[in-house]
Amino acid sequence: MKESERSPKVMLKPQDIVAILKVHTWQSAPWTYSTLAKSLGMSASEVHAALSRCEAAGLYQGENRTIVRQALLEFLVHGLRYVFYTQPGPLSRGMPTAHSAQPLKSKLVASPLEAYVWPDPDGMVRGQAIAPLYRCVPQAAKKDPELYALLSLIDALRVGRVREQRLAEGELENRLVTL
Repeated sequence: MKESERSPKVMLKPQDIVAILKVHTWQSAPWTYSTLAKSLGMSASEVHAALSRCEAAGLYQGENRTIVRQALLEFLVHGLRYVFYTQPGPLSRGMPTAHSAQPLKSKLVASPLEAYVWPDPDGMVRGQAIAPLYRCVPQAAKKDPELYALLSLIDALRVGRVREQRLAEGELENRLVTL
């Protein structure tokens, strides 16, 4: 097969994960690219491109608007922290994430000095800054508690220790695969 006959190489972007997780939270509700975009603080074309990349990666079926749940879980658990790597930064005020937010916060005892936050001028918690997966994450999470929980869980996979990662993996499996 000639190089020109192959499908173009598509690489996932951070906003793709945010978009597909939002689709998951709206799994039983009808949505349009415009409503999805508005809820995330993205453009409709950006959301369409994100879901197209998810489809090319085998995480989403665009024809019937369904998420390939097991594939998404596998990518989140085993690939996300390598593809969208981050490290805790300086102390900042912001919105709790990873083990500092629900659902992991109630399952772990952690010192307030070990808090992780997405920097946000309106945030009420001080902790080490974690770069959000995408710039719209804090605002989108404020509007949707289920999306907030999913994004916090994937941050636990990105920056957590083994225990936090294992708990996050179990929670994600319950929320994404087990219905």
